[in-house]
Amino acid sequence: MARRFCQHVLRPVADLDGVWDFAYLGDVDPDEVAAAEIVFDDVMAVPGCFDATPGYAGRRGLAAYRTRVTTAPGRQRLVFEGVQHWCRVLWNGEPIRDHAGGFTRFWAETESEGGDAEITVLVDNRFGERSPLHLEHFDWYHFGGISRSVALHTLGSVRLDGLKIDTVSVGDKRIQVRIDYTADAPATVPLAIECDGRPILAEDVALDAAGSLTRTLDLPWAAPWSTADPNLSVLAVALGEDDLRERFGLREVATANGRITVNGEPVRLLGVNRHELHPQFGHAQPAALLVADVQQLKDLGANFVRGSHYPLDPLFLDLCDEAGLLVWSESIGWQYPVEHLTDPAFVEAQLAHIGEMTAAAHNHPSVILWGILNECPSWSEAGYPVYEKLLGRLRELDPTRPVTYASINAHDDKCFDLVDVVSANTYPGWYSGDVPGIPEALDRIAAHVDALGHADKPLIISEIGAGAVPGWNDANASLWTEDYQTLLLTTVVDHVIGHERISGLGIWVFGDFRTTEHREMLLKRPRGVNDKGVVDEYRRPKQSFKAVRERFRSA
Repeated sequence: MARRFCQHVLRPVADLDGVWDFAYLGDVDPDEVAAAEIVFDDVMAVPGCFDATPGYAGRRGLAAYRTRVTTAPGRQRLVFEGVQHWCRVLWNGEPIRDHAGGFTRFWAETESEGGDAEITVLVDNRFGERSPLHLEHFDWYHFGGISRSVALHTLGSVRLDGLKIDTVSVGDKRIQVRIDYTADAPATVPLAIECDGRPILAEDVALDAAGSLTRTLDLPWAAPWSTADPNLSVLAVALGEDDLRERFGLREVATANGRITVNGEPVRLLGVNRHELHPQFGHAQPAALLVADVQQLKDLGANFVRGSHYPLDPLFLDLCDEAGLLVWSESIGWQYPVEHLTDPAFVEAQLAHIGEMTAAAHNHPSVILWGILNECPSWSEAGYPVYEKLLGRLRELDPTRPVTYASINAHDDKCFDLVDVVSANTYPGWYSGDVPGIPEALDRIAAHVDALGHADKPLIISEIGAGAVPGWNDANASLWTEDYQTLLLTTVVDHVIGHERISGLGIWVFGDFRTTEHREMLLKRPRGVNDKGVVDEYRRPKQSFKAVRERFRSA
């Protein structure tokens, strides 16, 4: 895929993005589909979402994608950046991997004899047991397809599977890198590490069949990464005949005195939630749109963006790294019922998904928060062990970042003791109350959190906002008008900026987006769109954009 740096120089990698053969199979069981019998009668863009195209708009069912490649003999690794929601990967008609859950990277491996090969991917965008992370009632439209890039890697007997780079000390300019690998057999091979083109380490290492190597490195020339000065470095590792590069920034994230700190300096988060949805492209965001979104976020004066409600595109995170935008990266979820949340199959799927999310985003300095389970039953006794397990796994995978979740009802929540940062979704002046009552509603949340004994934890108002049909106004500044949305958001921003206890704000939402086809939700959403955006679904600014921009910039 297009990244902002080259990840491999030694390893042969073929970009498979483009136009693939396509067949829509409909309501069929993938176990009953034989690859040789599929009639490919159409084409589809990869990356892309088939149900965002005119020919297949709104269809839910099984689809098949096919492309052909020419390979050298040896181990092949197909790397998918994201497929919605469930898929089966076949190599010359033989299944080599199933995967459930969209928005995260995974790979499928096979041995090739060399020559021409046919890659088929069965993609299922239906809701059901195959993909327990996706439910129909979620307040966004679940598009289906191979939504992010695909590449074919040719591997040798030793392969690098990942690099995890952590800042040990900004002041000492010291990092720790964990090098994950697999090998066909135990072997001794050369290890070489460079950073920003400068050789740092060269030695021979003994490898097992699979494992990791950890090294601590000093980078005396490196400058710290911050929102004002987002300096970045590239670490290049060669192990045997394989290589992998990752980009990172020297920075430390912590919490202190009710604030999130970056490199020891407290920051106030002012920004938005953001969905990766577009009427023409679904979840497959073109690079031009990602660039434009970052430009608009910077123009807004935002320093913070929350990925709602799933992991963000790696290229978008690259752009946030460069722009100095702070990111909350969140696993997929939206108001799971208690019985679903506590299903062991769901918990296992979430654990796998969290592992993929952190693996893909770990080295991005812009990512300062990990989150889970938006607006789920953190108010229930039954939900507590699930939150404890998932947040515990996040801390195991990455102890360097604070963890949080967005609570749907802060006054009844039972899990705030499990997080480093308390986050509350609240909609005073929209779903209840009126605009003059907003300051009191926010003050009550802050006072309640402190009364529970969490006064030392940062508090983020993670969602707040109002709907506005683009271009709609009336003499009364009624609900759904741009005037009303502007009045509500200016009241919110003015109060938060002057509130010492509230350390972050995520306006709901950056851009309008299509909601589910679930009838109960559609009846609450004019145009079938969640239109709480400060820009519309085509990124055209509403009246509120200018008002928020004036306040964010002045802050």
